[in-house]
Amino acid sequence: MANLASYIRTPRGIVVNPVKERVRAYHVVSNPVTSVLTAAGTAGATQEVSFLIDSWGHFDWQYIVGTQTSEYFVDFFDPNRGPKKNLGNKPVSSANIVGTGQRPFRLPEPYFFNIGDGQRVLVATLRNLLSDSSITVRLALYGRKFFHQNAPPEVSRRLFDAFGGLRNEERAYTYFLSPREYAGDGTPVTVGALGTTTFTFESDSDYDSDLHKLMVSAQGAFSFTLRESSTDRVLANDVFLGTLGWGTAQFPFYFADTLLFERGRQLIMDITDLSGSTNRIAATIAGRVLRYER
Repeated sequence: MANLASYIRTPRGIVVNPVKERVRAYHVVSNPVTSVLTAAGTAGATQEVSFLIDSWGHFDWQYIVGTQTSEYFVDFFDPNRGPKKNLGNKPVSSANIVGTGQRPFRLPEPYFFNIGDGQRVLVATLRNLLSDSSITVRLALYGRKFFHQNAPPEVSRRLFDAFGGLRNEERAYTYFLSPREYAGDGTPVTVGALGTTTFTFESDSDYDSDLHKLMVSAQGAFSFTLRESSTDRVLANDVFLGTLGWGTAQFPFYFADTLLFERGRQLIMDITDLSGSTNRIAATIAGRVLRYER
């Protein structure tokens, strides 16, 4: 952003921009810091954690980082948003969207928390859906903090105005798509040995989407194709291995060009198991929802 440039020119030379001095890289750690999810199907297998964006200033969320002793499923929820408050159509696998300090998961679109004249909170529901053992989870958001509160009046006003004052009218935000065939709690589909199945990724009925990258957690090898239901256009000239087209949270597979996914459209994933054993496949497509100005 031009108004947040690191330096400004004055008649006397170059000096540090006073606005830049109020911008810092920043972690927002979950509350509680550590969660222990009990075995799948037990009372403590699902827990809520919260991330407080305090009144010191706005927060531009850009990465997800964490540690876990086993795969779990997470659903982010923003109570401050409009009618659609979840950042995905279903909970998604931690293997697909939770990175590490060395290899963080970058959001397709930074998610901006305008605190207005108060504070904001993001809620995450953590679920142990697959493991018979307990799972220890630590989760954090990482991005930029704008310390406009208690700044000199001119600096505070520039930051306040740059981000819309008390308004919170984001026109694009990160969204995670899971196949329609998955259960409501995010439980993925299991494919039989050498069997076939179809996953249906369906865009939001109210907003267009711009899809950026693909991540998967699978028990074994599989092959697949992607095709657009509206045109029956296949996005490859032949069936190919899942490892050639799907990545992980730490190493996502990026589309060569983002895929504009118009509202109500479907992207079909035709899958064949190659492992020869039962194969549980948790697939996630990450992108951003587009809300156009009127």
